[in-house]
Amino acid sequence: MRRRSIDPMHDEHVNVTPLIDVMMCLIIFFLVCGKLAAQESNDKVIVPRAELGQQLPEQRDRLLINVVPRGSEQTVATEEPLVYVRGGEIAMNDLAKYLRDEKGKTPDVKVIIRADRNIPYQWIAPVLTACAQAGIKSVNFSTLHLDEH
Repeated sequence: MRRRSIDPMHDEHVNVTPLIDVMMCLIIFFLVCGKLAAQESNDKVIVPRAELGQQLPEQRDRLLINVVPRGSEQTVATEEPLVYVRGGEIAMNDLAKYLRDEKGKTPDVKVIIRADRNIPYQWIAPVLTACAQAGIKSVNFSTLHLDEH
């Protein structure tokens, strides 16, 4: 009795479906991350420049607070600025409660204040006070180095 041999199957085509699936997942991941990062920062803030300063080594557990002028450059000293945290506007009076809640969720929270360079200190002081009332120990200001564009 003679056995019939089975011809070996030669698949000369590479199945790229799994590769396409992985690439689509990566594209979606980066789009979502980019959208979240764009919501967190605010394009209206013109960050001040500084000669001295340090790059923050660790970005975990950080909370970005954007302080944006409400009106024109002429009214920036008299009008209370807008405060944005995670893309949402928060009233200056509610900021301390919001920060306490954040501190409860993340005890090692680090605050980075991105204030517009035209906003006077009288409007930055309440943000610092809210951080102190919430018990947040690490508060930093976002600046650009003089050499950066």
